[in-house]
Amino acid sequence: MNAIAVVDENWGLGKDGKLLVHLSGDLKYFKEKTIGKTIIIGRKTYESLGKRLLPDRETVIVSKNMKYDPGCMVCRSLEETLRYVKGRRPGDVFVAGGEAVYTLFLPYCDTFFITKIQASYEADRFFPNLDKLDRFYIDKSSGVVEENGVKYRFFKYVRE
Repeated sequence: MNAIAVVDENWGLGKDGKLLVHLSGDLKYFKEKTIGKTIIIGRKTYESLGKRLLPDRETVIVSKNMKYDPGCMVCRSLEETLRYVKGRRPGDVFVAGGEAVYTLFLPYCDTFFITKIQASYEADRFFPNLDKLDRFYIDKSSGVVEENGVKYRFFKYVRE
């Protein structure tokens, strides 16, 4: 399984249910990586998207709320989600947020597509710092991209 995220220098993901900064280049990258694939997100991430499903992707929402029905697959637990995506090619499933979902699925992901912003922001949600965890290494990285004065790079981390 894969994970995909955009983080700041402190591995911050967002604040108050929103991304730290809007980067159209990163959104394009996200779309390129996940189009035609299955994405796994939490209820709060889904609601932060305006309660709309992203086009041309199968969305699986992880929520313990038994009455929650947004019109797509809802899994109530890690185990149920893993059973649901079992049999899919590992490259076809992306964990895409938020913080609790990333943390829950971290042990099941082998590839991480991380956009790192070269700045820090006030954040209240964080991605696990792969640079400080054992068994992860950078497989590929891009050059610096600058957009509206914000510099960032794309990284592919792989579990050893």
